[in-house]
Amino acid sequence: MKINPYQFTERISFGYLDQGDEDENGQATSEFKPDFKVWFGYRQQTLNQQYTLEGLNVRNTKLIAIRHNSKVVEGMYGQIKENLFQVLKISSDERNGNGLNTYDILTLQDVEKRGAKIGR
Repeated sequence: MKINPYQFTERISFGYLDQGDEDENGQATSEFKPDFKVWFGYRQQTLNQQYTLEGLNVRNTKLIAIRHNSKVVEGMYGQIKENLFQVLKISSDERNGNGLNTYDILTLQDVEKRGAKIGR
């Protein structure tokens, strides 16, 4: 897969959710705590990928490409602008064993909680 790093024009913050205080209804709240940022570029999902995810009942996903970063793991969270996503899958480019010019394709899913998105 050909990836042009000059297309990495957006920033994503990676981190984890921190359990916050209870809200006025007694429900525990979660707050995104960023750890580090990387540049990324959007990738287009093929129809086959879209149908596969729909069959698994996974919706509201995006594909992004980043330079390989071992700190990014499945299950962690990423924030693009005000939108929060969870990393579902990482597809690493392992053809170049020395780590130079290698990329990861991340499948991100939009995070919602009790019908409302989790934000800052």
